[in-house]
Amino acid sequence: MHGQDAYLTLAQAGRNAPGQPSPNCLWRWCRKGVIARNGQRVRLQHVRIGGKLYTTARWIEEFGLRLAQADAEYFDLDERAGTPPRTRRRSSRHPRSEERQAAIDRAERELAEAGI
Repeated sequence: MHGQDAYLTLAQAGRNAPGQPSPNCLWRWCRKGVIARNGQRVRLQHVRIGGKLYTTARWIEEFGLRLAQADAEYFDLDERAGTPPRTRRRSSRHPRSEERQAAIDRAERELAEAGI
């Protein structure tokens, strides 16, 4: 294989890909993929030969194009609906600052009562 069809290790591919992603990043793209804005999971095409993963320059280019196409579909739908694109909301795992301060005050009182 020559040119864009030559198999590249993930390290070689990362050095030649736009943005020079790390081999670990390329591995994630192969195995887990990237979730596009429209919710579609896009994976980097690869082959396993022995214990190694390989990809090609063409497959990296196609991966980028598929991801961009999926994102474009999402934004096109939002524009037609007349709504702005959705943004990620911060999770509500962390209490608001007033609640956090009240919890700190309670803990300090309990420590003082315990003599610590």
